[in-house]
Amino acid sequence: MPHKRAKSSIRAARKKALGSNLPVTKAESDDTPKGFARLLRFKEMVEKRRTEKKAKKEEEKNQKTGLTIQPGERVKDFNARVEQEYKKEFIDAVRAAKPVSQRKLKNREARKQKKVAKKEKMEQLYGGRDFDDLKDQVSFGEVADAPPTLTKVPKARGRGKEELDKKTKEVTDNKYESDEDENMKLLKASHKRKLQNMSASARKALDDERTRVIEHYRAKKAKKMAESGLTPLT
Repeated sequence: MPHKRAKSSIRAARKKALGSNLPVTKAESDDTPKGFARLLRFKEMVEKRRTEKKAKKEEEKNQKTGLTIQPGERVKDFNARVEQEYKKEFIDAVRAAKPVSQRKLKNREARKQKKVAKKEKMEQLYGGRDFDDLKDQVSFGEVADAPPTLTKVPKARGRGKEELDKKTKEVTDNKYESDEDENMKLLKASHKRKLQNMSASARKALDDERTRVIEHYRAKKAKKMAESGLTPLT
């Protein structure tokens, strides 16, 4: 049957009859990498589209130059059509008529004012940038033989200076007191409040107990000094 595939022996005989001295195909002779070939094709497509786009613009430009009023068209409609067709050209002409140097000077002045405003804002908030007062003037071609030596302590600026002055004033106004001193003050205040709230009889009993403890301590101290051969204090 014609749609059946021939046996292997018949196919081999046909191949042998054709011979091996056949012309080299393009796929066999071209050793260009596929990625590079793809880039080349892409470049050709871009160039082709660019050429077609340019030709189309030229054609449209030629059509614009031949604008004429159509039969039955009002002058008002024809003027509107002409303005719409040449709108881009009119804008480009106005932009090109403006001096380039003047536009550059205007932009440069605007950037300069913006930079000055930013610097003033930083100085107002933070008192300037860090190490601005330690900046060195380095001339062209100067070689550094050693690391820089900081001989001036950076100053506190802006809000940092305000916080530093506030802390310094607090330290100078208030004398230094340890935690033990503060605890002793709190204890004395607590005892004073308790004495004020005591009744007269409770206060008298507390005074008698204090006197008894003091006398007992003195007697014990005198006995201990006498046993050691020392003269007790009178």
